[in-house]
Amino acid sequence: MPPSPPTSCLQPPPQAPALADLPKLTPKRLRDLWIKLGLRGEPPSKKYALLFGISWHLQHEAHGGLDARTRRLLKVAMRKAPVSARMKTKSDSSPITRNRHNKVTLRTGTTLIRTWHGTKHQVRVLNDGKRLMYRDKEYASLSEVARKITGARWSGPRFFGLSTMKGIS
Repeated sequence: MPPSPPTSCLQPPPQAPALADLPKLTPKRLRDLWIKLGLRGEPPSKKYALLFGISWHLQHEAHGGLDARTRRLLKVAMRKAPVSARMKTKSDSSPITRNRHNKVTLRTGTTLIRTWHGTKHQVRVLNDGKRLMYRDKEYASLSEVARKITGARWSGPRFFGLSTMKGIS
């Protein structure tokens, strides 16, 4: 009996398109696919993140995940990597950085968005974080803005989720 013709080693599940077809899908279709495949968590809003997550899932289903040895090697490599390799520097294009005292520094033009009790609040950074614009009024700190929004004393960076962000230098 002659050997069967080679088939792609990446056979997607019947409900999923082939990996090569994923970039052609709209973000809406990718979010629908994310949910249909039962991937954990809310679908990301960015198309590249949707593509990455769905592609990883399909490949994981087809080939299995990383073996234990590879996972161990990656963990060791991350622990041994210098801090500068794991975190962004101030010269990176990131709008949010941390200084050496672990305080958050926001660059001019950065917009922070927080939904509080069903209302979306946007704060724009002015003067490299020295002033903030919220609802056409300037404030000196994120804590002032958080107090205005909630009516209670909050840590501004904590309220806007900056104190819990990891991997930001």
